[in-house]
Amino acid sequence: MSEEETKRTGGGTRNIRRGSFTGRGNKHGFRGERRRFGHEFTYPTGGSKEDPLNLNAVMSGDESFTSEQAEKDGSKLLEVLVPKNIKDPLNLNGVEKQRKKRKHAEDSSVGEDEIVSPVQRKQKKSRHYGSPRKDAKESSANNADSTGDEASASGSKPTPAELRKIRQEHFNNRYCYGNFDRYYGTRLEPGQKDSRLTVLKKEWFEKKSVLDIGCNVGFLTLSIAKEYGPRRILGIDIDDHLVGVARKNIRHYCDQDIEFIGKFPASFCTNFGPISNHTLSFSTKFPDNVWFRKENYVLENDELLETASSSPNFASQVQEEFDVILALSITKWIHLNYGDDGLRRFFRRAYNQLLPGGRFIVEPQPFASYRKRSKMTEKLRANYAAIEFKPEDFEMYLIETVGFESVEHLGAPCAKTKGFERPIDVYLKKPPRFLEREAKASE
Repeated sequence: MSEEETKRTGGGTRNIRRGSFTGRGNKHGFRGERRRFGHEFTYPTGGSKEDPLNLNAVMSGDESFTSEQAEKDGSKLLEVLVPKNIKDPLNLNGVEKQRKKRKHAEDSSVGEDEIVSPVQRKQKKSRHYGSPRKDAKESSANNADSTGDEASASGSKPTPAELRKIRQEHFNNRYCYGNFDRYYGTRLEPGQKDSRLTVLKKEWFEKKSVLDIGCNVGFLTLSIAKEYGPRRILGIDIDDHLVGVARKNIRHYCDQDIEFIGKFPASFCTNFGPISNHTLSFSTKFPDNVWFRKENYVLENDELLETASSSPNFASQVQEEFDVILALSITKWIHLNYGDDGLRRFFRRAYNQLLPGGRFIVEPQPFASYRKRSKMTEKLRANYAAIEFKPEDFEMYLIETVGFESVEHLGAPCAKTKGFERPIDVYLKKPPRFLEREAKASE
């Protein structure tokens, strides 16, 4: 409510409202008349006060309503656009997708100019996070698709047979060293232990220094490190992807010995990795006694085989440091990739890196299995044709030429398929002289 004040002016009284919401009266308290505009309001649609929206001008099918009648009513005649489809006045359903039309090659008789294929746009690569195995599949598919794009750019679409050939070539180039990422899945049943452990004796590895050449993802290496208790075991492979998987498997083996309180979703192991942490202290117990490293064990030339004892002034990487060296199912791949000279160089390096009394454990593949894998690349095919050093000659070369003292033939362990049931040979390096004297004295 506004305040009311009573003022006496000229012998009379007047009630004056200040701050009235109705706006009556001015600042002096006198009521004035309402102001009026000098001109009438003009409606933008041509209507009037009685018809501000000018609805009378809309012709709703009444032909008797003419423009003259509209002018009499004081309204303008509006032009109404009636859509073709009343249910879709904006014609949203009639818009066609803009698709690229394939340009067909014109007849050569029409013009003399050469037909040039359109420029192929480069597709933007999207970042993808997934398992290594899945990434390998997608990479092979992408390479095949890219080759198919090149074929389409030349004017011809690759046939399914050509696509299969392209994928097979990519597979052969990627796995020409035998570095299959599903090797143990082919050799072993799910949850099965490697049967080669049954013929390998624990006393050969216990508290010894071991080298595993061609360890793949490290299943056998980790089993030896856990069950046979070596002082240290080093697994090497030529494929850095397999080495990375082997390093992850170390911590997954540790999780098997952890007692969990409660349950976790199965996706946690894939997304966040194993629960066990990396150890910071040195120990000869599992898993601190196992390492993995990427390395090509075959040297480039024979000069690098010289040991520190034979040439003191030569900084050689070949030193006597291992009690046991494993070379399981890798002789065929070394033979096909590096030929006879490369395989001989491999045997000599293994001998030079063994300590006196050490063992060289070999699982050679039969020569009959060489032919299938030699078709993978031209290099393998050429090396296969030039092979003269057959697997049946390995024993004589290792004993008479390399210098091993004796060999022990182990039985062929059972495997998932017969192709993996291969005999294992154990070559023994001569022990030190004082051990020989003690052995003769004991006899």
